[in-house]
Amino acid sequence: MAAIASSAVWDRGLGRGVMHRRDFVAYGSAAALTASFVKLQMEQQADAAIPVLNLELHMEEIFEEMIDGEVFFAMAFRDPVTRALRPPLRMRQGQTVKLKLVNKTRKARRFAIQGYAANTFPLIPSGATTTVSFSASSAGSYIYHENSEGAVGRVVGLHGPMIVSSANSKTPAGSETPYHWSKLTPEVSMIFDAMGEDPRWPGDKWRSDLPERDVIWAISEIDPAINRAAEQLVPINLSLPAYFFRPRYFTLNNLSGYDAAHDEATVPKGYVGEPTLIRCLNMGLCSHALHIHGNHVFALTDTSSAGLASCNSNVLELDTWIMHPMQRKDVLLPFERPNEIPLGAWPPREEPWPLLYPMHCHLEMSQTANGGQYPQGMVTHWELLGTQRGAAI
Repeated sequence: MAAIASSAVWDRGLGRGVMHRRDFVAYGSAAALTASFVKLQMEQQADAAIPVLNLELHMEEIFEEMIDGEVFFAMAFRDPVTRALRPPLRMRQGQTVKLKLVNKTRKARRFAIQGYAANTFPLIPSGATTTVSFSASSAGSYIYHENSEGAVGRVVGLHGPMIVSSANSKTPAGSETPYHWSKLTPEVSMIFDAMGEDPRWPGDKWRSDLPERDVIWAISEIDPAINRAAEQLVPINLSLPAYFFRPRYFTLNNLSGYDAAHDEATVPKGYVGEPTLIRCLNMGLCSHALHIHGNHVFALTDTSSAGLASCNSNVLELDTWIMHPMQRKDVLLPFERPNEIPLGAWPPREEPWPLLYPMHCHLEMSQTANGGQYPQGMVTHWELLGTQRGAAI
């Protein structure tokens, strides 16, 4: 990736954050970057055929606008090409990844990946650039973050999702899955084999080349007091009472409420019988209970106490699933006829397509936005577009 020069968001002479309009537009308009997210993902998927994948991320100090209009200091990884904040990194199992890291913050930082030893990568001095290499050895969903002060960097925004796809992902019956064949359980294989074969799921098989069938839900929280301390370069110890984490904002893919519900990269959309994989990753410090209306989801993977993700041998249908800090879970949204619609009224003749159903966290704290009311917190929806792909609406 070629770097694009970016304007400074920190005025060192004044010793405080200075917001310029062009910075605010670049950092605060997340919805406008949706097309860039998709483009970047597709480019990286195309690059997956090569043995070495070259990526670049900048660690930057920024100002972000929240759902209630408040703007405050934060930090983020940024793709220098698309200018997207906290972009998904996509690669294929077995690839060597060379990641160029540019530290534009005022302190030394360390890049980290869940599943790798905490000190795997070197500390990067302020203003310095380094390139790290690692092998994408196991398919799955991961969290990349910053860990020079434990969880502090992650809490103030230095985090993002990393997706490793498998080159050998077929079930014994030949159905494509997101997982390496050696990691599949018979129960998960049965789910993917049933797509397009069982009357319950009359649509197409799951396909990794369709971005709409593979959605990321990265969840996190923000405590403005911690962000203010980070802005002032105060040493932060999250175990001390002065820095107890008291979140005031709750985000899904770094968005809340209305913004998350109108973000193309966040809202699953599909047709009856065409299940979509949702990769759930908890970047924050709080546990959450994601709850979906209209359908149940199938719990495909879970994370052990050691941070290892594996396919489930008992695939449960859930309407709510717990996400603990740094936990990753893959669930499958089946896009079935919602149970509240009787067979005699299906397909709907008076209700227009698409049918919209909400998703929100069942823990009450996450429905607030700095004291505001639901639905301004960790909430979005999913859309059932029609009975089959290509059908007239």
